Amino acid sequence: MDALREYREGVAGDPLRFAVLVGLATVPATVALSWEPTPEEVTVVGGTVSGVPLLVAGALVGYRYGDCASQTRRAGIWAGLAASVATALLYVAMAISTIGTASTTTAAVAVVLTPVAVAIGAGLTVLVTTATAVVVGWMRRRTARASRRRDANGDGSRSTLESGWWLPVVAYVLLMPAVTLAEGVAEPDGGAGFAVALLLIGTTLLSVPAALGVFVDATVPRRESAWLPNVRVYVGLPALGFAGTYVGAALYGSPRPSAPAAVGFLVALWLTTVVYLANRYRNLERIAGERPR
Repeated sequence: MDALREYREGVAGDPLRFAVLVGLATVPATVALSWEPTPEEVTVVGGTVSGVPLLVAGALVGYRYGDCASQTRRAGIWAGLAASVATALLYVAMAISTIGTASTTTAAVAVVLTPVAVAIGAGLTVLVTTATAVVVGWMRRRTARASRRRDANGDGSRSTLESGWWLPVVAYVLLMPAVTLAEGVAEPDGGAGFAVALLLIGTTLLSVPAALGVFVDATVPRRESAWLPNVRVYVGLPALGFAGTYVGAALYGSPRPSAPAAVGFLVALWLTTVVYLANRYRNLERIAGERPR
């Protein structure tokens, strides 16, 4: 009863109403992107759920409630709970679509395990949505123009030169073309192919601190006269690379558009990091002027 009362009171107010509506709006998209007909001989418990609608919902909620960290987290949880309706529908539908052709024992196992799968899937849905909302909310607060300015006399903040976040950016810029070249010349079989696969995995993992490094380094508080990067451009281009490639792959009929979308993100991020480092180097003299004397 307390949970229902909290839900009614929350939805009645504007903040949580938006979060719940965003979560519910992802349900048809998640079902459409995730549904896959299963063979009659296979009994499915659980399944794969597309995470793209959840990321979009989390981003919208995080941007909407980014002014307050606690409110962002709470709104992300409610948006995730609403979005988890799609997970429940998918798992139940997949079980029903195959349970009629299974044996009695297998059908009984599916009936028992489906609620467990639904609970786990709903928890992961809430986790992904909330985590995305929290990250986007933090980014919004950090990119606020007022927070990026500091007093001309210095306020004890670290200067841009003292920021070490550009190091993973440089590493990504150097490693990405090397891995691409190695993948083109190395034989897929044997030790060379295995080494290239490991380098590719490492580069993909490195893209996360590289993207975060561009954002954090670009949002270090600066003086009025210092170089002030356009954070929306540097953050938005990799996101557009992912979204554009995803849509193109989906329209082309790719069964897993997230795979080419990831490649589009990596390429767009590499181009963005190259431009950012070039602009950073070009404005090095202005950046050096931020150090307190």
